[in-house]
Amino acid sequence: MASTKRNVLVVDDEPQVRELTSRALLASGIQCDLAVDGADAIKKASERSYDAVVTDLRMPNRHGHALCADLLKLPEAPNVMVLTALSDARLVRDLMSRGVYDVLHKPINYDVVATKVQAMIENTGRTKRVAPEPPKKAKSNAAKKINLLHQIETTLVELTELFDDRLEAVFDFAEDIPDPPKAVRDFIRRLAESEVTETDKPQSVPLPGHQARGNDRVTCYTIADAVPVDRDWNRTGDPFKIALRDLSESGGRFLHTRATNADYVAICWNATQVVAKQIRVVCRIRRCKPCGPFYDIGGQFVMAD
Repeated sequence: MASTKRNVLVVDDEPQVRELTSRALLASGIQCDLAVDGADAIKKASERSYDAVVTDLRMPNRHGHALCADLLKLPEAPNVMVLTALSDARLVRDLMSRGVYDVLHKPINYDVVATKVQAMIENTGRTKRVAPEPPKKAKSNAAKKINLLHQIETTLVELTELFDDRLEAVFDFAEDIPDPPKAVRDFIRRLAESEVTETDKPQSVPLPGHQARGNDRVTCYTIADAVPVDRDWNRTGDPFKIALRDLSESGGRFLHTRATNADYVAICWNATQVVAKQIRVVCRIRRCKPCGPFYDIGGQFVMAD
């Protein structure tokens, strides 16, 4: 039976998930603290030592992937278990290689979560743990992709800071826009797995002050706000949600359930690898064509006149 001194931090931006997870853990005799996002979690973890952390991945303010990496660098790293709706095998391998104990996929029975957390704590304790060594090639590929995404987002953050005042009014709206359906994210994952060779890569045009890096791009699982604008970046249509498919320094590809006839679209999302940063860029649409049940929208990031 678990000791009542066991402390677990539950991290999820969905109140219902936090409630169901904590209720199941409390029923198993495990004390819980709750965090509403990654930034809240790292603050709590720096103030108190936890036996384990159960966290989501896709959250505002701080992505769960970055949170896991920071937690596992603590002198006495807590056991970390991920509970997520994302099912990308490459992401799972990367998390496990960093020292994450287990990755569970939603929806799941929360009593099962509590049982797994209890077993995790009893089997491993809380020590200075070394992440298991993955196969060298897998580790290298995963690290390269994460580093590339960080590099791309860093460049786009710089672009955001340069022109953010121009886009302030564009994203000043309070509409409750629903996220794209889960099927969109699943479709992106299947596309990424099936694309062994790609002949539709956009040409990489470096931003001022940056060297060209060929056609490097990387899959990026996140949801963004999109707003049609004109060439002067004035809003011309209603905002909508769009799913990022992949990114390069020069442009991106997106998936949406409907076609767009806009020449320019302003896009805003929380960076997944650059901590506490938001990216706001304008994309000149170069392509909008059917891609299975969705529309594949591609374009080039542009500078203000």
